[in-house]
Amino acid sequence: MTNDERSPNDEARMARARPLRHSTFGFRHSFVIRHWAFVITNWWGGATRTFVFAAVLLVVYAAHACSVPVFRYALERWPADLFEVDVFYRGMLTPDQRALVSLLEDQSQINGGNVNWEVIHCNLDEELADDLQAVAATIGDVPLPHVVLRRPGGRRGSAVVWSGSLSEVKPALWTSPARDELIRRLAKGDSVVWLVFRGSDEDAGHRVVEQLQEQLPRLADEIPLPAGVGLPGSELFTQLPLDVRFSVLQVDGKSADEAVFRDLVTRGVLDDITHHESIVVPVFGRGRAMTALKAGSIDEAVLAECSGFLCGACSCQVKAINPGFDLLLAVNWDERLWGEPDIALPTTQTQPLANAGDEPSEPLYVPIPPGRNHAPASGPHKPAGLPADNPPDRTLYWAALGVAAIVVSIVLGFCWISSAFGVR
Repeated sequence: MTNDERSPNDEARMARARPLRHSTFGFRHSFVIRHWAFVITNWWGGATRTFVFAAVLLVVYAAHACSVPVFRYALERWPADLFEVDVFYRGMLTPDQRALVSLLEDQSQINGGNVNWEVIHCNLDEELADDLQAVAATIGDVPLPHVVLRRPGGRRGSAVVWSGSLSEVKPALWTSPARDELIRRLAKGDSVVWLVFRGSDEDAGHRVVEQLQEQLPRLADEIPLPAGVGLPGSELFTQLPLDVRFSVLQVDGKSADEAVFRDLVTRGVLDDITHHESIVVPVFGRGRAMTALKAGSIDEAVLAECSGFLCGACSCQVKAINPGFDLLLAVNWDERLWGEPDIALPTTQTQPLANAGDEPSEPLYVPIPPGRNHAPASGPHKPAGLPADNPPDRTLYWAALGVAAIVVSIVLGFCWISSAFGVR
């Protein structure tokens, strides 16, 4: 259509259309803006999800940043993992055998006892779970009933710590003098208790003890506690003093009373260890061993690395992701830490287990303790020496929050540009 062929109505329509076209040209149809929007959004397109995910992680970190040291966080907030006691038998247990199994069950924290284990009945005449069948195959043809003690997470095939006939079960399976002393030290506020299981090489054992006693006090003086303890998200829930305090606990690795304790720190961890060698184990929290090391591998760098981690801020609050493994102990940590009334329930059997099936002459009545809140009634404990008018520096907290806000703003901005300009 030529200009001469246009009708007045066509001219009017075009005149009405031109302002609309010109008004949108500067935004919707701008080649320059569309070009750069295309370049930017394509460059960011593949990484947008990654940046969004990273921003979310930063926000979560900033919102839940915790300044409580690992050793104290574990003591107040991480319950001990449960070991697994598998009792293998066929048919029906005799009354005496049932009494022995009941003794093990009564010790379990699940049933109100103090030992962090659960008892699993494994009748070989019935169908068992795959992992229990595998354990039964490993013990072979042994007299029944037979007891197998496995590390926490046994359903995932964890290591066997001890096995033996039901009649061989003794209180030394769940308690010992060294374990009682370990509990006492952790409950009174020791940051880390360094266990030293001395082997038959006495000289090597004495050397590593002297090394620890020389270097640990210096590390305790040099390692700073994280700033910000006592602020929201970093509260303390016990009245124990918060300071860096290390102690060394020597254990006779040749003692029959401590044989199970030694196996607890070696089976599945240091399987190649010999009774000739000494072992060093840093323990924190509610009886959690960070690792088990041969005495010959201990030097100042190793001690500094372990101590620095355990005294640093608990940046990862999920217990299972942190290094370490729990020990088998007989203790009610809640009672120890928050002062529930001690009703003097025995943690060990005072009579031989062979008499466990005897009926008591008189029933024993014990008081039921009242309920307890994990935190004190007055609220979280504020560590001594934290002035109200000079709160600890939380620069890292606000920096992380600021970075997260910037990243989120950038990602949302480019998402808006991509949507506004129709860039795919």
